[in-house]
Amino acid sequence: MTSNRNVELFAIGNELLVGQVQDTNSHWIIRNITSTGAKVVRAAMLRDEIKTIGDEIKAAVRRKPRLILTTGGLGPTDDDLTVRAISQAFNLPLSEDPIALEMVRARYAYIASIRENYSAELNEARRKMALMPAGAIPLKNPNGAAPAVALALGETVLVLLPGVPSEMKEIFASSLQPILERTIGAGGYVERNMVLDRGDESRIADVLQTVQARHSAVYIKSRGQILAQYGQRLTVVLSCGGNDLSAARAQVHETEVELLDGLHDLGYAILDVLDS
Repeated sequence: MTSNRNVELFAIGNELLVGQVQDTNSHWIIRNITSTGAKVVRAAMLRDEIKTIGDEIKAAVRRKPRLILTTGGLGPTDDDLTVRAISQAFNLPLSEDPIALEMVRARYAYIASIRENYSAELNEARRKMALMPAGAIPLKNPNGAAPAVALALGETVLVLLPGVPSEMKEIFASSLQPILERTIGAGGYVERNMVLDRGDESRIADVLQTVQARHSAVYIKSRGQILAQYGQRLTVVLSCGGNDLSAARAQVHETEVELLDGLHDLGYAILDVLDS
């Protein structure tokens, strides 16, 4: 498997950027990508504009992440522009894909079978969801009509996912899995949360900086949290991901031991250590 396990993520939709809808998709995807040990290096929200989408994805491809994921813009309406934007940006002609069309047809046939007076006719808006850029493959959407789209662009694989959270999550867990295995593979992620007996991040800043310099593979972050058992407390989070889960655990353990020594020297006690 390639050592490049970088991932970029783009959430597409005007509704996100005017505050009508909160982008929970990106948070969910980031957590799931991170759990494999891969690294999300960029996440952004984009308007439903062909040039904006195209320019941003082209720029991302030039950075050569192993995987780019987008959410939104795959539906039947005029403002669902993601597929068209990719087609224009990379000069890939659009055509109706027979496999994608069958996915769309089957979905509407199913809906018609459970709803009275519902037409399964494949009108122009519905057929729009079967349009694929040259070289793309459709991915089955078990919870919706619009197939996801996978497309190899040089060293990078681009995957276009629906914006409806239930559809995105189901695709991620099913038809997207073989692509995830081929691109970012399997690894692991370790996260440890140390709950301190007092606050004041400024008192521990030097210790964190010193330990971080010696353990660059582990991300060290202090933050204030309200915990049910302890109330308002300062926690220090250690996290590490990569191809080798055992190695990540060892790196976090070594960092934790050294950090605990430094915190104890400052008079801090550790109330709890929590795994995430």
